[in-house]
Amino acid sequence: MAAALIGSLPLIGAGAATATAQETSVALPSASYRDIVVDGVHDRVFVSDPTGGSIVVTDYSGAVVQQITAEEGAAGLVLSADSSKLYVALSTVGAIAEIDTATLIETNRYPTGADTSPQSLAMAGGKLWFGYTVESNGGIGSLDVASPAPAATLVPSGRYWYYAPALASSPADPNVLVAGEEGVSPASLAVYDTAAGGLQKLTERSFISSPSISYLNDFAVTADGQNVIVAASNPSDHQVVRLADLSSSGSYSSWQFPSAVAVAADGTVATGADGDFVKTYRPGSTWPAFREYVVNDLQRDGLAWAPDENRLFAITGFSYGSAPTLHVLPDAGRLDTTLSLQAPATSHRGKDLTVTGQMSAAEPFAAGSAVEVTRTDAEHPTGTPVGTFPVSTATGEFTFTERPRETGDITYTATYRGDGQHMSATTQATVTITK
Repeated sequence: MAAALIGSLPLIGAGAATATAQETSVALPSASYRDIVVDGVHDRVFVSDPTGGSIVVTDYSGAVVQQITAEEGAAGLVLSADSSKLYVALSTVGAIAEIDTATLIETNRYPTGADTSPQSLAMAGGKLWFGYTVESNGGIGSLDVASPAPAATLVPSGRYWYYAPALASSPADPNVLVAGEEGVSPASLAVYDTAAGGLQKLTERSFISSPSISYLNDFAVTADGQNVIVAASNPSDHQVVRLADLSSSGSYSSWQFPSAVAVAADGTVATGADGDFVKTYRPGSTWPAFREYVVNDLQRDGLAWAPDENRLFAITGFSYGSAPTLHVLPDAGRLDTTLSLQAPATSHRGKDLTVTGQMSAAEPFAAGSAVEVTRTDAEHPTGTPVGTFPVSTATGEFTFTERPRETGDITYTATYRGDGQHMSATTQATVTITK
């Protein structure tokens, strides 16, 4: 896109640039993978390894900080609201571990009941909820982590579960809990109100048709609490259903085998499929994707956003014999910024020289946005500031005027530092000053 813009500009002194993001990938010291969460307070990523009985901890660049061991069957993960604690479902010992996220040390361990195997975790209604299996069926339990002496309780859910249900909560309503059964056909979801401490079923549906959904892999509630986005092996699209009654509400296009979905705090959606790209979408939009990443062999539940909505993490591996790999996808929640400068090819010494700039993106910039401009010439070979110039919210234009004192080439560099919604961008234009 940047190359096309530069090629289309008719003036010799014109230039344009579009910012792009670079992905990094890091192989993890794990034997398996089950879940990923991101701690925005300490800038840490936690990845569970049930086979190895560990939690791999990385920083935001993907570098391994520590591997927390002796976490038997580590499966589902969830952070406390303040990110001070990480809770881990220990699937092989029937317990939930509590880890201090500052010290990365296990501080407590809570049994979930005889013969139980906790698999998934979610926070709702002020409690920690876990999906578990016991003998030949599944169920849902709770742990009041705010109590002085937390004790697990197995809570009637009003339905039969073949396996441990996966769990998700609503960012818009802290009392809503969504449960779904993975690996069965047809797939099913149930929505509960947890305000009274138990599970009050609000709605339930088996997806036999309209839409038909089979073999659930992942699901997430949208930031506004209105919809649930579903990743399942069939159909090939990420289906969207209304939280209120689980009726169809659209879809996100994928080629085949949707495996993961994640919703950022601002509503930006990330979808991923084993046979397709990882794609991100602006809040409320299902087409087109504004960013795509080639991430092969994406794992089930393999996407997670950083709380700043700008960095997305993905986990791949296993299907082709490779080790689990963490992919850091920077600026996944920010729009490309296109920045250009238009200037005459030549100008006279001592005469006013006016340079016009243009900044654009798929969504408007906030009032007060500005571009920094520097000048490089024979007198200032390393550059000198020209000034900071406001960008029109209506047109995206900015302009500045100088009166060059020396002959020769002048290069102007314009830089936008970026913001929460837009990436940074830099561009240049060169003007030859004559007598």
